[in-house]
Amino acid sequence: MGVDNRQIQTAVLADPESDEPVVCPTDADELDAFREEFAGTTFWCGILLGGCGGQLLTRRGNVRVSHFAHFPDPDGLLPACGRRSRGVASADHLYVRAATQTWLRRQGHTPRYRYIDRDDAPVGSLVEIELDGRTLLLHMDRTTPPDWESAQACDIILGPGVPIDHRTLLRRGYVNRVKFVSKGNQRVMMLGTELPMKGTDWDFQLADCTVDERGRLITPVVTRLEAARAAEERVPVLRPRSEDTEGPVQIGALTRLINKAVQKKEIAAVRGLRDTAQLQVPRCEGQALEHLQRAISQADDLIDEQDRVRRRLFAELDEAVRHGQVFRVSALVPQVRRFILRDSVTTSQEAGILQAVDTLLRETRQAAVRRQRAAAEDRKRRRETEIQERQTQPVTQAQERKARNRARGQVQHIIARLRREKLSIEQQKSLVEELVRAAEKAGDHLSETEQRKVDEWVEKIAAPAQEPAVEKIPPAAPPQPDTITEPTKLPAHLAPVAAAVRGALKKAARERTTTSWKRLEHQLGSALPSLSSNERVQLLVQVDRSTAGDEPLLSSLLAAGDSHFASQCYRHVLTALGLDAPDDDDDLRDVVEADAEQVFTDWRFR
Repeated sequence: MGVDNRQIQTAVLADPESDEPVVCPTDADELDAFREEFAGTTFWCGILLGGCGGQLLTRRGNVRVSHFAHFPDPDGLLPACGRRSRGVASADHLYVRAATQTWLRRQGHTPRYRYIDRDDAPVGSLVEIELDGRTLLLHMDRTTPPDWESAQACDIILGPGVPIDHRTLLRRGYVNRVKFVSKGNQRVMMLGTELPMKGTDWDFQLADCTVDERGRLITPVVTRLEAARAAEERVPVLRPRSEDTEGPVQIGALTRLINKAVQKKEIAAVRGLRDTAQLQVPRCEGQALEHLQRAISQADDLIDEQDRVRRRLFAELDEAVRHGQVFRVSALVPQVRRFILRDSVTTSQEAGILQAVDTLLRETRQAAVRRQRAAAEDRKRRRETEIQERQTQPVTQAQERKARNRARGQVQHIIARLRREKLSIEQQKSLVEELVRAAEKAGDHLSETEQRKVDEWVEKIAAPAQEPAVEKIPPAAPPQPDTITEPTKLPAHLAPVAAAVRGALKKAARERTTTSWKRLEHQLGSALPSLSSNERVQLLVQVDRSTAGDEPLLSSLLAAGDSHFASQCYRHVLTALGLDAPDDDDDLRDVVEADAEQVFTDWRFR
């Protein structure tokens, strides 16, 4: 699992629970500009995208397109991730807020967004926008069918490809739709209206649309459609002249209207028709009277039931307002609003409760805004304080330790150059001066062996100055025991393997990441055959043979990413290249970490 083949194109910024989406450019050149634009920003496999919450990195595509990829764990393994959609459209539900928030606020609304996550509606399927007690529901996923009979949403908007059957479309007269198109590394919202037998009209801008006081999305197409309906309703209806023939027809029609309104639970219509029917009772007799009285009785039952529920809801709402229970009020308000939409007649007591609700919610929003501003100012002050402290405070213990380890690495590299390279006296003097400065910076992080070698080189350089008449040639260093096969004797079939491994380590250095042998095997495939420990050491000696003497080894990235490799093999690589390896494992780890950081710095722009 060392290579991420999922080709994730979407992520969120800053933290796993963020709702700020971003799209990774697919072009390699555009990826460079993208990395520069978001330098210092982290990318995450967002929870609201249905992701695992792990951190992501950008990966340049040479054969495939550029994409996001998961950071591996220290063992080089990738996290298990259940992203069910990895294309750019998988983040469209998060772009809803960015596209509509300013537009709705300019209309006087205070939108609140909720990304519904249920077993039957995975995250990203439904986006709920609450507008002062009224709700817009966006269906973004074609696998989640809309509930057209639900009273919770004042208007339902369909995403691309979400189906609507022909009968429902005819009954509603229209349905609004939404889709997103890519523009750079962002997604732009487009609204449209679908009419029966005519398809969807997308030929208007978001600024041409509004949300009315009933919580409905009004597009130019909807405006024209409702204007046509209003014109049809203004056409006068011819009434029969004879009062004798009008009576029976009215009673029968009235009975049918009451029954239909009761069936649909249209409370306002039921209440008005019931009152009209009661006035018509004295005019009726026989079967017509029986049918009318039955209809009136059904209307009374429905009205009584609805009034009981309504009184209970207003009583609970009044209690929640008096106790300042904002969350309970927010849960009850949509239910009360639905009753008012069906039956707009309100008592003075109910009107007072609704006014108290508006006051409480308004004060709560204002308090929340004040808290957000105070928190933002507090974060700003803390950042400024941290910046000042970083500018004035001394180097911390951890920073000092890293600096000493880095200096220790310089000491090792300089000693190696003095031993391996043929240098003039002046060059040796210059290097020994650098060696003394590096040893002073390393301080007690140098081992006794390393400090003794520093002293020996200082004495060797000082000796000619004390006896100028006799040129003393430093005795050759005793041959080191070499249990590793010489790189020149590396088997011919491993030469291309060494080149492939060096290329993989260069790539890791440029990406500022460590690696492991398992990850190299997965990354290189058949180009890296199974090798024994001795062959691995021979191979890495060949890989770093061309590394300059004053530079850290590329193979330090392997040691930094695999502690077992560092303790078992990396010491032999250092020894074979004429470098000193600390005996203590903690000291070796510090040296490896310092070398890896230096590799990242050296290869950043190569």
